[in-house]
Amino acid sequence: MRLVLDARTAAFAALIDYAGLFPPSSLEMHDAVATYRQLRSGPRAWVAGRFLCRTSQLRDLAAVATSTFASGEHPWEIGAIFDLPPGESAALAADFHAEMEPVMTVATAEARLVDPTARSLSALLDAVFSVGAEVVPYIEVDRAHPVEHQIGLIADALDARHRIGGAKLRCGGERPDLFPTPSEVARFIATATDRKLPFKATAGLHQPIRHFDDGLGVWQHGFVNLVIASALAATGASLDTLEAAIAETDVKAFAMSTAFASWTSHEIPGSALRRMRQSGFVAYGSCDIDEPIDALEELGFIGEGA
Repeated sequence: MRLVLDARTAAFAALIDYAGLFPPSSLEMHDAVATYRQLRSGPRAWVAGRFLCRTSQLRDLAAVATSTFASGEHPWEIGAIFDLPPGESAALAADFHAEMEPVMTVATAEARLVDPTARSLSALLDAVFSVGAEVVPYIEVDRAHPVEHQIGLIADALDARHRIGGAKLRCGGERPDLFPTPSEVARFIATATDRKLPFKATAGLHQPIRHFDDGLGVWQHGFVNLVIASALAATGASLDTLEAAIAETDVKAFAMSTAFASWTSHEIPGSALRRMRQSGFVAYGSCDIDEPIDALEELGFIGEGA
């Protein structure tokens, strides 16, 4: 990660968790590990976050890592995605963590809140925290139920346990109905910010700015839109303002400089972006990191064109 922090570094450092194992890339384990390793050793490493892996694939990851890890290689942080029943996923993650530490550590655990009740959430958090004392949970909300209520449950449960954790929003997928509206995303960000709850996003965020996908016939969200909206939320901006920032499709409405990120008449200094990234929009998962970084460079938001 870069040592000199400006608005661009504050906005994009470690923003993209690598999800090469997941659709649409769906790489084999060996290929995903090799791709992530190459990324971490190159000039774009500062944008890369954690390596995301389903708990059902952690044994495969351990086998590949054991045979390929180089002497002196910097340790990896793993985001464990619970894809099995919580107890089973937690046991696999705990075994992996114990076996691979310090070469690889389970830093975060991401799990869906299938039943949005306090009892179900408590059981899910029990499972996550059994993995390790330092593991940070991110609980994915279910859009079929009131999101504000679920964020409240998550925040209250974490407060009661005096533990750090956050919420997670799915922003897309392989079907149009998996893409939330700008209003839904705005309400998620606003509620999480009000509750001082960090959050992640996943799926559908391949390009910086909101755009139309002809193949799916749907508007796809832009990750820069979410960064800007999250920073505005931290300043107390209205829900209408957040929704407008998320819905913005005009690339020229956004700008990045060493001092500020801006959208229309709103300017956000690097210091505010850094605070937001620490306690608000922490990261998002993408099966490809080169595509979004290429797009940022083409826009002049990072790289030589910035």
